[in-house]
Amino acid sequence: MTESANQKLKEPDILQYTNYRIYLRDYYDYKKKTSSAFSLRFFAEKAGLSSHAHLKLAIDGKRNITKNTVVKLVLGIGLDTRRASYFESLVFFNQAKKDKERQIYYAQLLAASPRSKLRTLEKTQFRIFREWYHSAILEMTSIKSFKPAPEWISKHIMGDLSAAQAAESLKLLLDLELIVKTANGFRAKNPLLTTDDEVQDILVKLYHNQMLKLSANALSELSGDQRDFSAVTFAIKRTDFPALKKHLQLMRKELLDFSASSGEAEDIVQVNIQLFPLTRGV
Repeated sequence: MTESANQKLKEPDILQYTNYRIYLRDYYDYKKKTSSAFSLRFFAEKAGLSSHAHLKLAIDGKRNITKNTVVKLVLGIGLDTRRASYFESLVFFNQAKKDKERQIYYAQLLAASPRSKLRTLEKTQFRIFREWYHSAILEMTSIKSFKPAPEWISKHIMGDLSAAQAAESLKLLLDLELIVKTANGFRAKNPLLTTDDEVQDILVKLYHNQMLKLSANALSELSGDQRDFSAVTFAIKRTDFPALKKHLQLMRKELLDFSASSGEAEDIVQVNIQLFPLTRGV
């Protein structure tokens, strides 16, 4: 590779990653392209690792790494203090098994750097999932009687939502360009909400936990003609579980056929569907 070509390549920045394994792979590819002598064995030796095979297994997602290995990789790569802290938190965030652990490391990642990819996403789309009412207010803009006043939203939305929170939510939806101002108020512009794969699970769980609490309140506070709660328990073959999940996914899409056009809706509803086993190890 020529010197001019080397200059065009940019070393991967850990702050722009949400998966440490992908970062290590990209770092290795970058070093390989900029130095013909660089190899996985050389990388492992430079980091003081006893085996390059262990490093490859970690990059391929087949093995986790320990605190000791993290320290060695930080020194081998030459990360500065801020990036070293981010890298360490990212490793244990990716490897965490329990939600509480993931939330702890997620908070550490956000605190590690104001310029990281996670921090950028946190200020935008992640907020939609952290607080349940943003998606509800987004849908409320399609109601024909909708009034773009925080006090009106606070009065007509279920749950304990203040006018100040409603105003903040409207501003967030505008900043994200999920809604746009019109002559009569607001309208939804882009209803598709997505998150980065590495953090999607933790945020979706936060969202569903909030919705489950709202469901519990609705069960006790709403009359039977205003809600529909039902459950079914039945035995299945373990091999049929994936097919059952697929069936529910298709059913959720069919429910969207009831979605009213903008300006014609009169209410916003929430449909929660839970599927989980009641047995284990049988």
